Amino acid sequence: MLASALRYAERGMYVHPLLVGSKEPRWGNWEARATRDPDLIRRTWGRAPFNIGVACGPSNLVAVDLDTPHDGEVSGLADIIDGMTMLDSLAAQIPGAQITPTLTVRTPSGGRHLVYRAPAGVEVRNTARTIGWCIDTRAAGGYIVGIGSQVDGISYELESSVTDPAVLPDWLLTLITTAPEAPKAERVPRRAHVVTRLRDLTRQGTREERWAAGILRSECDELEAMGPDSGRNNRLNLAAYRAGQLVAAGLLDQAVAEEQLTEAARACGLGTDTPHEIEKTLHSGMSAGLSRPRRMTTAPARRMGGAA
Repeated sequence: MLASALRYAERGMYVHPLLVGSKEPRWGNWEARATRDPDLIRRTWGRAPFNIGVACGPSNLVAVDLDTPHDGEVSGLADIIDGMTMLDSLAAQIPGAQITPTLTVRTPSGGRHLVYRAPAGVEVRNTARTIGWCIDTRAAGGYIVGIGSQVDGISYELESSVTDPAVLPDWLLTLITTAPEAPKAERVPRRAHVVTRLRDLTRQGTREERWAAGILRSECDELEAMGPDSGRNNRLNLAAYRAGQLVAAGLLDQAVAEEQLTEAARACGLGTDTPHEIEKTLHSGMSAGLSRPRRMTTAPARRMGGAA
């Protein structure tokens, strides 16, 4: 991790640490604190094998994130199965458009990051599936995960023979800058009927079921009360893990637990900038919890890290 972070800095890119095994920043205000200082990089990554975040704004980068679909998600078009085939289709519709070879990173999910230099004098912003299906972009205000970082034990790997970013092609710049704004999740309290439903669960059923419902209610309340830069995504992952344990024990309905946690996550601001952020994290934590059932006689679950 240290060697990879230093290589990014040598190429003029600003890096910041992510939590070990995660895509979550370790630092608050990460964009302002991202650095190319080799001494600071050595001190930081000398403490732990932190994953690497590459801050796109300070690094003058635009990254095209070509994702793979979520379970059950389809494009509706016969030949488009992921972000790469979607980008190929978009290029084919624009006269003269070519996907310029550039620094390309393979992600743990099987997607790709195409990393370009931002053109001079043009403000490029983040997008979330507004260019095309399974395509996001990261620019000022966004970051990408660096080569060598691991999530779920799988590394981000250099895929191309090109090791320096090419300049963003004009046709891609046009697509990004003319894309509609992504819809914003509303920071509003959970709907009254959802809160009432959760409260009712703590008053119904067996003693063990009421105990489980009380845990879910506490997890939702704690998550909803969190603010920005406070580890909200990790907290959702932990809450989903604990709820999954109770679902596995037959004490909670999975659909109800997921509905409650989703509402709490939206209320604390998750999902505002990254569509599917809540869904991915919820699925990750819930899946882990389902493998470890918990009943009243079981010791409390240990605090767990991780991310979507």
